[in-house]
Amino acid sequence: MKRLFPSFVVIALLSASACSRPNSPIAATSAAASDLAREDLDKLRGTWRIESSVWNGVPERGVALSVTLIFHGDKLTWVDKDGIHYQEDTIRLMPEQNPRAIDYWSKGENQASVGIYSLEGDAFTWCSAGGNNKVRPTSFVSERGSKQSLMVLRRKKNSRI
Repeated sequence: MKRLFPSFVVIALLSASACSRPNSPIAATSAAASDLAREDLDKLRGTWRIESSVWNGVPERGVALSVTLIFHGDKLTWVDKDGIHYQEDTIRLMPEQNPRAIDYWSKGENQASVGIYSLEGDAFTWCSAGGNNKVRPTSFVSERGSKQSLMVLRRKKNSRI
């Protein structure tokens, strides 16, 4: 067991140096992905209202549609109809994946909720695994039994922050 440890350290160091070298294909891919993520985070910045929401194949009405989401940097704040900020999540975008991927964590949670997204102008479509489902969706659907949430959000006018 002691012989494996030095080999592991050498491999880890070589991997780290390959990723940190500017001319490394790994570093270039990582930098490009990071730039794409920053661009999408910038496009998301602002206030969005939920236009439609489906959970586990059932369209949600009322309260779900009265929630507003505010994106600011890598944070997402959920606001109810009375203007009360009731939840803040941390998000990570992975636009280099196909479909584009999003992970989000609520305070105190160790495991991310996984999803996919599409961002076109002032329309943001977000499909995520919910409940005990930890499998990233592969398409923008929420069918009965899927434990997936599908939301379509629309940017509020003049809401870029």
